[in-house]
Amino acid sequence: MPYTIRDKVVLITGASGGIGRACAVEFHAQGACVAAAARSMDKLEALAREVGGERLIPVPLDVTDAGQRDAALAAVRQKWGRIDVLVNNAGWASYGSVVDVPLEHVEQMLRLNFTAPVALIQAVLPEMIARGSGQIINISSVVGNQPMARMSLYSATKAALSSLTTGLRMELRGTGVDVLLVSPGSTATAFFQAAAITGTKAHRIAKSQYSPQRVARAVVRSSHLRRREVTLSVEGKAITAIRRVSHTLADTIMYRVAKTAMPPVK
Repeated sequence: MPYTIRDKVVLITGASGGIGRACAVEFHAQGACVAAAARSMDKLEALAREVGGERLIPVPLDVTDAGQRDAALAAVRQKWGRIDVLVNNAGWASYGSVVDVPLEHVEQMLRLNFTAPVALIQAVLPEMIARGSGQIINISSVVGNQPMARMSLYSATKAALSSLTTGLRMELRGTGVDVLLVSPGSTATAFFQAAAITGTKAHRIAKSQYSPQRVARAVVRSSHLRRREVTLSVEGKAITAIRRVSHTLADTIMYRVAKTAMPPVK
């Protein structure tokens, strides 16, 4: 049975720009009540003005801060009484060789890309299980399925999120709660520019980039159709398929991609 999005309460992290913002707009267009959460309240308030009406509220949230997580969840429940769908979208990257990336960057990526999503999942799951309905949607990355050199640590955090998604889906079987994974490829957002880069000359992996709006449509469609795993971009689908057949071939391809996209500084 398809999942009905209309009138569902959707909490989206990292909603001030890029994929998160586009998801907020798309879920709202499909009739959902949207809590758009991020640190940049000015951008969230501009989003709320843009879409208009009472079905989108801006929620201040640094997902790595436990107090702010509690306050954000309380604000959404006070407004609408529940949370039907959680979209774990907020994330950050630090690119560079494993030996070069500062440990504090590794810890920050883990907090933002993995620990915070776990904390939010733990906070919303009890009510979903009690209702027998709900969705957890985790936004991962193609490199969470197939790492590449000098993106190894970021890839590892996304692989952890992907593994969590699969395991949680098995734990929740029969509860009525869906656990979905969407893995975009190169997307035209400011994410790459916001990344930290150490000891490498970093370029976008793919010249052909998905728009945030296209990714958002895929996320919302996945929600409606309850598609458990979706990989976006031709390159992402291809390398995922190749890896199923030969890890050696997939690694060789991504090694060559890294020589162009992430060459080390000499």
